[in-house]
Amino acid sequence: MVVRPASALRRGLAGCFALLCGLAALLAAGGSARAAATPAGGQIVWSAGNGIWAMNDNGTAPHELLSAASPPLAALLPSGTLSAPDVFQAGGTAVLFLGSTGAFSDPSLPAACGADCTGTFELEKGVLTELGPAAAPAAGAAYYETQPRITADGQELFDSALYTGIAGGTPGAPATALVERPLAQDATVTQWSNTNAEGEPPAGFDPATDPADPTMAAWVESQGCTHLYPNAQNVQQSSCQYAVHFGTASNLADPVVIYDNEFVAANGRGPTSLDLSADGSTLLLVDATAPNTGIYTTAVAGVPGTKPVTEVVAQPAGWTFGQARFAGTNIVFDAHRQLNGKATGDIYTIPASCSVANGCTFPASATDLTNNPTADNSDPAWTSATTALAPLHVAVKPRITSVRAPSAPVRTGRPMVLVVTLSAPATIVVKVVRRTSAKSKPQALGSFIGPGRAGANHWQIKFGAARSSLAPGSYTVTVSLRGSSTATRTVHFSVTA
Repeated sequence: MVVRPASALRRGLAGCFALLCGLAALLAAGGSARAAATPAGGQIVWSAGNGIWAMNDNGTAPHELLSAASPPLAALLPSGTLSAPDVFQAGGTAVLFLGSTGAFSDPSLPAACGADCTGTFELEKGVLTELGPAAAPAAGAAYYETQPRITADGQELFDSALYTGIAGGTPGAPATALVERPLAQDATVTQWSNTNAEGEPPAGFDPATDPADPTMAAWVESQGCTHLYPNAQNVQQSSCQYAVHFGTASNLADPVVIYDNEFVAANGRGPTSLDLSADGSTLLLVDATAPNTGIYTTAVAGVPGTKPVTEVVAQPAGWTFGQARFAGTNIVFDAHRQLNGKATGDIYTIPASCSVANGCTFPASATDLTNNPTADNSDPAWTSATTALAPLHVAVKPRITSVRAPSAPVRTGRPMVLVVTLSAPATIVVKVVRRTSAKSKPQALGSFIGPGRAGANHWQIKFGAARSSLAPGSYTVTVSLRGSSTATRTVHFSVTA
């Protein structure tokens, strides 16, 4: 991490926040030793295999919360993908994530993917809410929401980018801004600071909300790629400079926590992850691009260039660090590499007390929580909540999976036991008729109605005098579900003297 005075040269991007709001409204009409396993102190959410997952922060009890193939999302996001989950670190249970689709783009104009090419969803206690405008066609336009983060007062801070007037193969420059909105469908967005006039880095503004103060956040501004910075041989090289701001939504001159320079030749994108400690006093930052690669911490307060910066762990050759978050006494992050020609990554933790100075290295000092080289695990976020995060609740239409009557004749005076198995709870309707002979008209004996649970339901059927027994003969039972159009089931049995 490079700490140096800011250059007077800043790259500005013309603001077009009104267009963004207009389209949204329109479309909405320590140590080097490997850490031992420890008891869970919270949970981690992350993305893998086009799904959003959760596990205890010691790596136990992994379970999928939902996937792009889940019934509600499959309809909302045809051929969609899911990524970038977030959860509030101080006991949060609401999970934000991104859903993307290009299904609504014109084949002749694929860059114009329409409204909410990528948008935010919320999963809270199994209930899914789409926070952005519904994905849909929009002539010559493309709208993206990225990097969702939850604030201490239950709002969402995220990157927004709007492309308009798309006519050729490239969409041109978008109107970008960091914006905030309540966690509710079709909520109004509010711009954060003057981010619509700041340069958005290729890696995004990457907001980090302050867990202790909902009015404060950190984000990254691109300050142009016309700077010089010395390499290891003290030779000046062309670099891009980025400023990490920390301030309020209303202050248009928010202070800078730190400056970062990345070599142009290394295709720098800016810091790839920001996070703030539980008390908001310490910034956690991932810099994946030369000249300084690794995970760093620094105090929020103080003058950039004069305060200390701690390198928690260096990024070794062949690896790329992605997102890092404070996780109680640890730091959780994802690390990726090429394995057998395929990109793969895992979720790791390292003690928050680690530093390169005291001998921490990767991967020796880290604990691999996912340990799955066949999957690409990305974007971890942490919550201190210990009750298991609930997966998506998908309403299931109940159906009768089987009906079983006795295969042998039932003696009169004894009940007939009917077993009805359901896929989900429902009200069961049982109708019974009797045939005394092949030529006789069926005699309706009556019906039973009662609640059924998912699984096997055992019913005793008695008719006759005082409804205590069934007379000898042949019987037919028809089973259906009240209010359901699913097929009925019919079984036969007989009674002997």
